[in-house]
Amino acid sequence: MSSAIILFTDIISFSKEATAGQLQLIEGLTAEVRESTGDYIARDEAIALPTGDGLAIAFLNYSGNTTILSKLFELTLRLHKWARLKSTATNPVSLRIGIHLGPIEFITDINGRKNICGYTVNLAQRVMDAANPRQTLLSADAFEQLIGRATSALTSSPFTDKFIAKFEGPIDLYAKHGLQINVYKLVLDPAQKYYSNDDPVAKHLMLVGLTPLPKEIVGSFSERVSKAHDIAFIQLTGDRFIAKWEAGEIKFSPQLRRFWVFMPEPVAYGSLKLESPHASAEFVREYVQKWRDIFAKLQKELPKAELKLGLFSEPPYYGASLIDWDEPGGKIHVSPYIWGFAAPDCPGYDVEWIGRRRPEIYYRYVRGLEYLHYKTRNSLS
Repeated sequence: MSSAIILFTDIISFSKEATAGQLQLIEGLTAEVRESTGDYIARDEAIALPTGDGLAIAFLNYSGNTTILSKLFELTLRLHKWARLKSTATNPVSLRIGIHLGPIEFITDINGRKNICGYTVNLAQRVMDAANPRQTLLSADAFEQLIGRATSALTSSPFTDKFIAKFEGPIDLYAKHGLQINVYKLVLDPAQKYYSNDDPVAKHLMLVGLTPLPKEIVGSFSERVSKAHDIAFIQLTGDRFIAKWEAGEIKFSPQLRRFWVFMPEPVAYGSLKLESPHASAEFVREYVQKWRDIFAKLQKELPKAELKLGLFSEPPYYGASLIDWDEPGGKIHVSPYIWGFAAPDCPGYDVEWIGRRRPEIYYRYVRGLEYLHYKTRNSLS
């Protein structure tokens, strides 16, 4: 099996262009690539692949080629400069570029021409999909094999411009179709107008799923609870959960480390004078006592677990359940309160931590939990 370096690029908002504009952009982009890499293509050391709104260049048999790195990044910045020159005040043109390397398969396409396929090509496109406009990203494999683990900068720039090309990462992010990848971003020092040094926006993306209605306590949720090490509920009463627990339909893991429940302080909740409350202050007070009874039983069953019932005085802006929130694979269910609907019929969504690093937006919900934890005393004491 052969290998290749794949440079994938596309033109941002290409589909919004008129047909004549699309033709001009593709012809211009093709001309830039041909001018830069035509000798490689003529020697069968590279294959150009049109993609409709962009193109891909596969550099073949790159192992041991000492000039390929300079050529690769010369092409990268040449294309970004070209896009800048094609831009106008009313019609900006920008590219995003992704670079990956790995094994490929040769095929003969429908036109009888030599072509390539394989996962390497697909992943190069996903790396590109994750880039911002005017940005180039490298996969972790491309960075490690082309640049090396020991350095993060090209100290002798292969470009005519007077700047240093540096690399920052790894950055965990989501690419198209929910694929999570590690990338390094190319950074120019000093910054250039035709290029973006910003972190890719895709690093803030998360896996978010809407919760089917009506929301159920038993099923996938109770299964997750039964295996969890850390559980936290932010809620009004938790009456449905308690009913299922008392019926024996919910079990806790013997390895449970923390179980925190946060509820409104009944007096503070009653003082809100809600015209259509989800529950009266007396009902909330009743369930505060029920949770105390449950925790008394759990204390005997799981004496090493940290148990807390925290009562807060601030309005409950949302309900949530956080399960194993401090480790990869953690899941947070967010349940907004919607006026006029019972809790099972209020649409919610699930946020999951997939990958090595905790997404910043995910962490905002964790910080909300930490805020409640430190602002409330344990009413079990």
